[in-house]
Amino acid sequence: MKPIIILILSLTILLSSCYEPYNIQVDSNQLVLVVNGMITNESTSYKILLNYAAPFNSGSDGIPVYNAVVYVTDNLGNNYSFSTAGSGLYMSDPSQFTGQPGNTYKLHIKTSDGAEYESDSQKLFPEAHPDKIYSEFDNKEVLNKSNGSYVLSHGGDILVDIVNHSDTLPRFRFMSNLVTQYFYDYSQPYQKPIYYYCWQTDNANSDINLTGGKYSISSASINQHNVCFVDDNLLYYGLTYTAGYQGEGLPYKAIPTWEYKSCVVTKRILCLQQYTLNKETYEYYRNLNLQLQSEGKLFDPIAAQLIGNIKSVADPNIKVFGFFEASALSRSAYKIDFRNLTDNQPSVTETNILPPEPNGCEIDNMPLFLIN
Repeated sequence: MKPIIILILSLTILLSSCYEPYNIQVDSNQLVLVVNGMITNESTSYKILLNYAAPFNSGSDGIPVYNAVVYVTDNLGNNYSFSTAGSGLYMSDPSQFTGQPGNTYKLHIKTSDGAEYESDSQKLFPEAHPDKIYSEFDNKEVLNKSNGSYVLSHGGDILVDIVNHSDTLPRFRFMSNLVTQYFYDYSQPYQKPIYYYCWQTDNANSDINLTGGKYSISSASINQHNVCFVDDNLLYYGLTYTAGYQGEGLPYKAIPTWEYKSCVVTKRILCLQQYTLNKETYEYYRNLNLQLQSEGKLFDPIAAQLIGNIKSVADPNIKVFGFFEASALSRSAYKIDFRNLTDNQPSVTETNILPPEPNGCEIDNMPLFLIN
C-alpha cells in the first residue's frame, strides 16, 4: 500500500504547484471608455455608442459620454462627422455617408476632457447572399412561452449554402428573426364575430451565429450552415388585441392588451440578415462567442481576454473596451411552410412582402402579406 500512498501524495503536490491564481488588476476609480459601433453598406444612419464603464459591483449602468467629437475617416481621405443624439449615442447623416465596399474605415473619438481614441482600420467587404436556402426536419428543445419551460419540439433546421467567389476564406455572421402570423376570433351571442389577424416578431437564434464549419475542400464554399431552427407548432402564444371603435363606417382599430393566449398559426416568415466580416471582426465575434458558451471549466476563456480594436492615441496601455465594425449587410426573407413540402422537407420560398412593423394586428381585414 505504501507505493500507492506515495504516488497519491506526489500527484497532490504536483497539482498544487501547478495552480497559480489569476488576478485581474482593475482600478475601480479609472474611467474606462466602452465603444460600440458599426457601419455597413446600407444607406442609413450609423450609430456609435459611447459609455464609461461603471465600477465593478457598483450595481449601476455605464455612464454616457457627452460632448464628444466623433468622426470616421476612410482610405480616400474623407471625413464623416457623427452628431450627438443624447445618452452617449452619436449618429451619422445618411445623406452624407454610406459605407462603400472595398474601402477601409477608422473611427476617431475625442472626449470633452481632451482624451483621444481611434480604432484599427476596418475593411468593408462586398455584401453576399445565400446561394441556396432550404430546410430539413429536426427535433429540438424550444422555449414554451406560456410556462417558461423548454420542450422538445418538431420543426426544421434552416440551412444555407454560399458559393465562394474569391480567393479568401468566406466569413459571415447571421442574424435571424421569425415573424409568426396568427389568427383568433371573438364572438358574442347575436353579434357578428370579430376576426383578428396578428403577427409577432421574435429572435430566431439568440446565439452569435458564425460560419466556419462545413466547407467544400476545393472552393472553401459554405455548405449546410445552420442559421436557426423553426418549430412547426400549430399554436402560438400570441399577444391579444381589443377592437377600438373609430366611428360609423370606419374599420376597427386593433389596440394591444397585456394578455396572451394560444392562437392558430397561419404563416411563418424568416427574416435573415447576413453580414460579411473581415478577419479582425470575425475573430472578435468568435472570441465573444467562446466566452458566452464557457461553462466555468479550467481552460475556458475569461472576460479579460476579449480584446477590442479601440486604443488611446496618447497611451496604448490605457484600457479601452469595445469594437468598431465595418461589415456589409444583405437582407432577405423567406416563407417557411411545413404543410406543402419540397422533396419531403419543409418548403422555403423567398418573399418580399413583409409586415409594415415587427408586431401588429388588423381586424376583419387580412393583410396583404398574410394572403401571399
